[in-house]
Amino acid sequence: MLKEDSLMEYRLFVVRKPPTVEIEQDLEWICKSFGFLETRDKNRTAYLIFRAIVEAARKDEGVSSEKLAQELILSRGTMVHHLNKMIKSGLVIHHEGQYKLRGRSLKSTVIEIQKDVDRFFSDIQSVVETVDQNIGLQSR
Repeated sequence: MLKEDSLMEYRLFVVRKPPTVEIEQDLEWICKSFGFLETRDKNRTAYLIFRAIVEAARKDEGVSSEKLAQELILSRGTMVHHLNKMIKSGLVIHHEGQYKLRGRSLKSTVIEIQKDVDRFFSDIQSVVETVDQNIGLQSR
């Protein structure tokens, strides 16, 4: 039997879009929509980490986990937990010791995630069509 871990794990939550343009509120909304800002995260740790990565992207840079932990006064375990969730979500990558947005901007990052999801559903569609044909299920 083939055992394969998931490459990405998209968890999307439909959260009411902020009514006005406020960068902090918008970044928090993105975190909630991708499932890393949960109600039990009282200190908004995931949001603070994400905001730091976005700020680094403004300078076309990444940020190390050590720098993040030092700036945000977080344990390595907490930092790794949140960064791994962001990597699995497709928003953040780890490259040459730095954590960065997957794309050069938030928009390009979300476009890449959308392409991943479209590709996933295309693959699923192809497989289910084959299964339907092989077991004799009729499609409308």
